[in-house]
Amino acid sequence: MYWLASDIADKPARVADLVGRWVAKGLCREAVFNLKLPMKQRYKEVLNCRDKIDARVTEAGIRYELRFRQLYHDREEVTGHIRVLIG
Repeated sequence: MYWLASDIADKPARVADLVGRWVAKGLCREAVFNLKLPMKQRYKEVLNCRDKIDARVTEAGIRYELRFRQLYHDREEVTGHIRVLIG
């Protein structure tokens, strides 16, 4: 499978774990996903999720690019995109 698209309404850490596992196991090469953020410490939660994904994918020896964007009208979630780098 090339793409994973996820809009799961679950804890951000669980979504980050899912995305990290799929990429690390080679089940997808790109993923777009949303993280529903808690009311407090939203930025810290994004950093924690980034670190969780990084640890899993780096441990698998995969080079990747990961970005997050927040839509201006939805302050309670961010959209992430991860892409495996080939070559």
